[in-house]
Amino acid sequence: MANFAYIEKITTSQELLDTLKTEITTITNYPHNATAGETPTANTWVVAKEVVDTASGKIKELTLEGTSKIGATTKKFHVVFTHQGFTTASEHSSLTVQVKEGWNETKNSYANEGHPINFEWANEAFLVGGKPTDRTITKPVYLYMNVMNNRLALVVVGDPAVHFDDYRKSFLYVGALKPFQYNQDDVSGNIMVTAGAVKVEPTTPMAGFDFGQYTSFGNNTLQMFQTKSGIKFQKHYPAFITQAPTTGKAFVDTQIGDTGLLLEPQGFNASSWTRKYHLSPIYVVHAYDGYRGQLDSCIAVSKNNILHLDELIVDIPEKTEGKAWKQEVYRYFDHNTEQNFMNRSANVKMGIAILKEVRY
Repeated sequence: MANFAYIEKITTSQELLDTLKTEITTITNYPHNATAGETPTANTWVVAKEVVDTASGKIKELTLEGTSKIGATTKKFHVVFTHQGFTTASEHSSLTVQVKEGWNETKNSYANEGHPINFEWANEAFLVGGKPTDRTITKPVYLYMNVMNNRLALVVVGDPAVHFDDYRKSFLYVGALKPFQYNQDDVSGNIMVTAGAVKVEPTTPMAGFDFGQYTSFGNNTLQMFQTKSGIKFQKHYPAFITQAPTTGKAFVDTQIGDTGLLLEPQGFNASSWTRKYHLSPIYVVHAYDGYRGQLDSCIAVSKNNILHLDELIVDIPEKTEGKAWKQEVYRYFDHNTEQNFMNRSANVKMGIAILKEVRY
C-alpha cells in the first residue's frame, strides 16, 4: 500500500476545490506496510496556482501539478479545475477540467492545452413544476477519491437528499495510464483525462482547441495527450472483457437481428459456480495505434445485481510481482451521467470500481 491514498469526504459544491487541495496536499507519504518490506513513497502533487472567489473566500480555480513517472522517465503536467458556479449561479454543479503542459513563466503561457472538458454531478436543467430544484452551490456533495502520483481517479456525487432525480454519480480520471510491459517508454504522451457530464458534449471544437477531425472532448471518449506519432489530444476508447451488451444496445445484424443479451435483472452477475463477480481491467485503445494501456487501479463491473458503494474483494495470488498484500478492496460506483466514456464501449451497462484498500 505504498503508492496510493483513498479518501471519502462530504463537502459542498463551493468547497469542492478547497477539499481537493487540502486532501491531496496533506498527503506527505502514501500509506505503506513496513513489515511487508514496503518503503514510503512521497506524494509529488503540488498546487501550482489557485484563484479565490472574493465573495465567498473559496477556491474557484485550482491548478495542480502532477508528476508522472514510468520507469526512469518523468513528465510534469498541470490539471486546471475551474468551478463554473462562482460566475453563473445556475451552473452550481459544474467544473471545467483541462490538461496543460509546458508552462513558460516568461511568456505566461503553456506550450500545449487540451480541449476543456465539462464535469458535472447534477442535472442543472432539471425542473420541478417549471422551477429548478433546491440544489445550489452551497449544497453538499460526496467525494470519493484515489490519489496516486501518476493520476487522480475520483467520483463526485450530488447530495440525493436535495432531490432524488437531479443528482448524478460522476467519474473523473486524469493522469497517466498504467502501460503494458513492453511500452514502458510511453511517458511523454501518456496523460489522459475523461469526465462524466449531463450536458451533451460539443460536436465542433472551441476556438483555439481544434486538434483535427478526431479531437477528443473528454466525455464520451478518452482524451490522451498525444498518439505514438505525436498528434495531440485525440479520441481514445475503452475496451474490457464483458458479456454481450443488453438488447437494444448491441450490434444489429442484417440476418439474425439484435445480437444483445437479455439478462435476468436480479439473478445475473456473480457466477452460480464460483460465487465471484467478474471484474475487468479497463484498457485504452486508439483507432490506429491500437491498445495502449489501462486505467490504473480502476476496473469495469457489470451494473446488474450490485449496489452503488458496494465493496468488492479481490484475492491476490502469492508471490505476485509488486504486491505484498493478500487482498485488494475496490469501491463500486454506479456512475450514471448521460455523457461518459462507457457510451463508446462494447457495453454501456458497466459500472466502475476504484481501489480503496489492500489487506496483508
